[in-house]
Amino acid sequence: MMQVILAGLLIDGTGATVQRDRALYVEDGKIQGIAAAGDTPSDAEVVDLSRLTVLPGLIDCHVHLVFSHTSIPLLDVLAEDDQQLLLRGVASARVALRTGITTVRDLGGRGGVTFRLRDAIQSKLIAGPRVLAAGSPITITGGHCNFLGLEADGEAAVRSAARHQLKSGANCLKIMATGGRMTPGTNVGMAQYTVAEIRAARDEALRARVTLAAHAIGTAGIRNATAAGVNTIEHCSWLGETPSVEFDESMAAQMAEQGTAAVPTLMPVKQATAAASGTLSEGLREHIALRTELLSCLRRMAALGVTILAGTDAGVAWTPFDSLPGELEALVSEVGLTPMQAIQAATGNAATVLGLDSSIGTLAPGKVADLIAVEGDPSVRISDIRSVRTVIKEGQLVAQNGVVLDPAPTG
Repeated sequence: MMQVILAGLLIDGTGATVQRDRALYVEDGKIQGIAAAGDTPSDAEVVDLSRLTVLPGLIDCHVHLVFSHTSIPLLDVLAEDDQQLLLRGVASARVALRTGITTVRDLGGRGGVTFRLRDAIQSKLIAGPRVLAAGSPITITGGHCNFLGLEADGEAAVRSAARHQLKSGANCLKIMATGGRMTPGTNVGMAQYTVAEIRAARDEALRARVTLAAHAIGTAGIRNATAAGVNTIEHCSWLGETPSVEFDESMAAQMAEQGTAAVPTLMPVKQATAAASGTLSEGLREHIALRTELLSCLRRMAALGVTILAGTDAGVAWTPFDSLPGELEALVSEVGLTPMQAIQAATGNAATVLGLDSSIGTLAPGKVADLIAVEGDPSVRISDIRSVRTVIKEGQLVAQNGVVLDPAPTG
């Protein structure tokens, strides 16, 4: 049956001017047309969102669905078996969905767990956003997130690890270009892999037609990941080997030129500061002390034309799966994006960089009908993105007023 979705305001995810009083014609989960609201076919199902603003379903470009987002996510993931992690993932996916997130890119869990979670959502056994899943990230022996089980040293081993993940079901890949704060004993300011090693993973991603993300907090890792041609650099904090900021403008310009996007993940530090200012680790304290300079780097990157995408790192300490609205607010208030640019960072631009733009990210004929309806106008006040009233995924109502609607039983 044809659906006619009436939108009071329409933000299409391309950055174009907001449209008023539009009707989206949806059939078999896809948008067939968009026109001025008016008479509707008598046999159509009308979804009246005429008092709301309709925009594409949001994309969170960096999550960890099986992490606990408590103050001790590392201890939790080490202590819990795969069955418990899977249950965590189910709960996390529901929180994301009710927030208006219809697609996530999961950049690190115990491999098979995140693949099973993704497939169960795709099969409509459980409710959740569409999932791109890297499974276990590739890291050096003893490197960042080594506890997720995919250590590889040297170019040949990295290539083999990438192939193993792809064979196991990964539909994106991740490599750890530097250490990370969640893993004791690693160095965030030093490179874990050479350009050639990262390029080996990049080549395997290209062969499989999937994207490659590089975790890179430090400048050395950012340089190597950029030179290797990764699709996205996660965190991208430009830290040196000592607690200092070492912004490399020429490398940022290269990112812009070749289309390597940055996913700054601003929420973990913001929320950790608010939740536990008296018990922060030394690494987090150093990061907070440099935050003004780090945000300046992001603003300079944006001015150079680097694509900035929205990703929360949800699942790490103090960062729950409804954090994306806060990330978009931070992109506006701290990085200097306009509200419309921040929306694009979680819709059209995100879909393009992740290789999903043929199907999602914008509202246009031929695209999958992933959309949300919010009160207010987030293109003017980005905080209105918090007021999600309706979530539609693939043409189906999946959440209403914060309540997730489970898929209909089959069989």
